[in-house]
Amino acid sequence: MSNYAFDAALIPAPPLHGCQILPEMAFETAAATFDEWLSGPISHGHSCYRSRTTMRDCRTKVKALSKFFGPLKLQAIHAGHLREYQKMRFSNERNLWAHPCGANRINAELGLLQRIMRLGNAYTSDIEKYYMALQVDECEIPKALSPEEQERFLEAAASRPDWQVVYWYSLVALHIAFSSDEMRTLRQGDVNLTHQIVAVNRRAGKNKYRRREVPLTDGGAVWALERLLERSRALAGDSPELYLFPCRVVRNQFNGAFHMSETGMRKQFEAIREAAQVPWFHWNGWRHTAITRFAEAGVPIATIMARAGHCSPKMTAHYTHISMQAERLAMQRMGQGKRATLPQQVKPAAKGPRLLRFPGAG
Repeated sequence: MSNYAFDAALIPAPPLHGCQILPEMAFETAAATFDEWLSGPISHGHSCYRSRTTMRDCRTKVKALSKFFGPLKLQAIHAGHLREYQKMRFSNERNLWAHPCGANRINAELGLLQRIMRLGNAYTSDIEKYYMALQVDECEIPKALSPEEQERFLEAAASRPDWQVVYWYSLVALHIAFSSDEMRTLRQGDVNLTHQIVAVNRRAGKNKYRRREVPLTDGGAVWALERLLERSRALAGDSPELYLFPCRVVRNQFNGAFHMSETGMRKQFEAIREAAQVPWFHWNGWRHTAITRFAEAGVPIATIMARAGHCSPKMTAHYTHISMQAERLAMQRMGQGKRATLPQQVKPAAKGPRLLRFPGAG
């Protein structure tokens, strides 16, 4: 055996390949440098890049952070800034952002900030010591609509011609249980009405479980998909590669090579939810509403999870609980519909033991 003593300190640090972030940079400048570095090849000399989803998520976080940290130099950022960001972002008290944000999202945004600060050698021991992430609820599943709220929303969406596209979207999402990202990135070729199948865009699925094909078994959803296909072809052209929800370039002009943004139908959606008296409801709530309806209807949990593309035990446990509760309520209703019949006591014979006669006994 060799007497060589392993020393991990002798291993050189890998080069950052152009990530030249300096502590005296303003955050917005450092973030732009970080974006340029992140969008390059993952390793030197190779053509492996981060996915578009990763880059989009990173840029969304940078956009939110820049509203607060934009002009601040990295070396001037301290733990007090991070704490104030948590308070302001959570309540949106100064209306810097479009809406308040949850703990999980705030933690992710500040995690990106700290990563950029570390790359610029601006991350201090005080931040490490005093920064505390916000506590995240165990169950971060968006609230689902009740059957009555669902009916109100759909009735409101169908009541006006300029809200029709949201109505069609909702009918489809309520049946196929796709996330809002999976819905927005559907292409014309992902919808096969001949074989009654809708497939997740392979470039949009978050993982191998989410890349799936879902059968269509609801006439309303098929009808809505036909309307959406007609709309996409009228606005952007007829091609399997064009998006079902094309991007609006300018007023009344669309480009099917790009999909609708997260705010593409926000104005109509917000008006409909106000009319339906569900102002708390969000786009991704359709996915959880759909899964909840499946669970309440007694669809096997394994079937629901395969349809929704779930792989999380926490999510499975959540909908299992809903399914069991629905089964328990159904059994209670069955019990209330029948009158309980007690055993009848009969007069005993002259000889022999006293007997109890039960209904149906021979």
